[in-house]
Amino acid sequence: MIQEMKDNRPIVDLIIKSLKNTLPDTEKTAFDEWIAVPENRELYRKVSAVWSAARAKASSVRPDERKTWRKISAMVNGMSGRRYGAISAMAASVAAVLIAGLAVYTVSDQAHDRTMADASFGNVAGKTVATLPDGSEVWLRNGAHVSYDKDFGRKTRSVSLSGEAFFDVAKDADRPFRVSISGLGIEVLGTSFDIKDCRDRVVVSLVEGTVRLVPGCLDSSGFSGDRDGVQVITAGEIASYSKSDGIISVRTGDTAFASLWAHDRISFRDDDIESVCRELSVWYDVKIDIIAETDHAARLSFTVTDEPLDVILSLINKASPEIDYRYLEDGSVQIF
Repeated sequence: MIQEMKDNRPIVDLIIKSLKNTLPDTEKTAFDEWIAVPENRELYRKVSAVWSAARAKASSVRPDERKTWRKISAMVNGMSGRRYGAISAMAASVAAVLIAGLAVYTVSDQAHDRTMADASFGNVAGKTVATLPDGSEVWLRNGAHVSYDKDFGRKTRSVSLSGEAFFDVAKDADRPFRVSISGLGIEVLGTSFDIKDCRDRVVVSLVEGTVRLVPGCLDSSGFSGDRDGVQVITAGEIASYSKSDGIISVRTGDTAFASLWAHDRISFRDDDIESVCRELSVWYDVKIDIIAETDHAARLSFTVTDEPLDVILSLINKASPEIDYRYLEDGSVQIF
């Protein structure tokens, strides 16, 4: 683990052990000292309520721990030494690791065949990957939720989605993969694409393959029959479906950028500060604004894996002293 998190992680481990009732006597003194602080005690009470509500649901999803810790680190580094004390930073760290990494898996209709039961995957925040019965992987972001019924995989592979997700669909020419989201139907055979459910529209960014878009499709039955407004998009195209009138508009765009958040690393090669901040904002899920004239001549080259945002921003500042940054109360970052 990166240096900035080493001091916080032991306490996080103690709290998780306490919630799981696996805290050994040898570590109880350290936990008691931590929880003796009123602010920490209140935090533990709130987190315990969340934990208790979710613990009855078995998890078959794999939280992306590196992404979670990146987000925690960015927040904690921005808080500690800048606008909060060490205890507040610790509280933020504990809350984030327990809540941002929390993934929920629910099963209904269990009175029937368990292997064919209705199922749903979701997460509270951060990023989580779920593997469907056909081997397809779904990355869920920031409260997204995907579900399927017991007929999944028989003739078709149909799921329902809310929120934002990146799909890496297993190829199967005999069983099309179908996604229903806010009145839009998406049908593929094997491809990878990002879907984002916005307030007034649904945006589909196709990284590879071909996708058929069906407007006015509320569930899996909406894919059959002839429908007006059906469109087919290919790799490198971005489709926007209007929820108000059902019209689908298509344009060529940076589909790789749209799915950047689902990657394991990002690399910059001789990029300017505007391009770097644009991608870091998506990667860390933190708003980054450039509010003043910066050194536009600076060209930056580096790779990000699991480093906290504050470390990256510090390195940029060291490489180009004319570029500085600060965190705001809402957690966003200003570059000046």
